[in-house]
Amino acid sequence: MQEVEIKALLTEERYRYLKGLLPARFQKVNDDNITTIKFRPHDVRVRYSDKKREVIFKSGDDDPAAVSREEISIPLQTQEDCDKMVALLDAVGLSQHPTWTTEKQEFLCEMAGNQYTLSLQNIPNFAYILEAEAITDEPSKHIPNLKKLIASLGCTPIEPDEFREKVREYQVKYSKR
Repeated sequence: MQEVEIKALLTEERYRYLKGLLPARFQKVNDDNITTIKFRPHDVRVRYSDKKREVIFKSGDDDPAAVSREEISIPLQTQEDCDKMVALLDAVGLSQHPTWTTEKQEFLCEMAGNQYTLSLQNIPNFAYILEAEAITDEPSKHIPNLKKLIASLGCTPIEPDEFREKVREYQVKYSKR
């Protein structure tokens, strides 16, 4: 299975509009504040919140704008397990990206007979994001639907190069010196 996601960058005004619209229009399935510690050269992440703790490996290169990648998630039991995983990843020589916290609301929706997840995200000092996502064995089948879903909410999918540049700017600004 692969995770397929299409992102749109939002203005603060559009974010606030969608924050009111999405709960009225779709079924809310999650509301969380998630801290993410990402390591490279691979895409390995330790994520934690009051609701969830996990380590995630995303396949392929370390491309933040990739539309489709395999994802493996391993649940962790405690915050101490997260801290130990971070120490282990540091010890094996992986390099940390700047840590970020995401205010995230997730909604279920249907389009063309398929179920998708919409994720409205506020990542302080980075961006407001709307993400449409599917977990599937047929990524190319869902990409057009995800783009239509984003467009139906008055948003435009971000071009991969633009998103890569935004991530690069964040990394440069917030990297540990």
